Amino acid sequence: MVAVQSSNRWGDIYDVLTEDGFDVYEPAQHQGECTKRYVVVALDACSRISNYSSVSQRYDIMLYIPRGQYSQLEDFVAAVKQSMKKLEPMIIPMHSQTPPYYDDGVKGHMVSIQYRNSRKL
Repeated sequence: MVAVQSSNRWGDIYDVLTEDGFDVYEPAQHQGECTKRYVVVALDACSRISNYSSVSQRYDIMLYIPRGQYSQLEDFVAAVKQSMKKLEPMIIPMHSQTPPYYDDGVKGHMVSIQYRNSRKL
């Protein structure tokens, strides 16, 4: 387990992934074509948990890999998932992963995985 360093969960995700050697960006921060693998961390939806005084915040972890490196995509996804285990049980996987998508705008393949964090209102 990793020591919490930031004042927010997005920052915790960013810190863990960068400490493990991944290039991590905010949404819309990366510019140009995908020339090496990278990760984008985005806040997703926030919803109340039943009648409790808690909410569930979702995070979308988008993994990009350059065109021509499709065979490395599975290993990249597995490595990010392994890194994210350091944040459990604070941030847990939702076991939701999109199929690989080729993004012509960045000339790279993208897979998205989701995590969540529950917190008091």
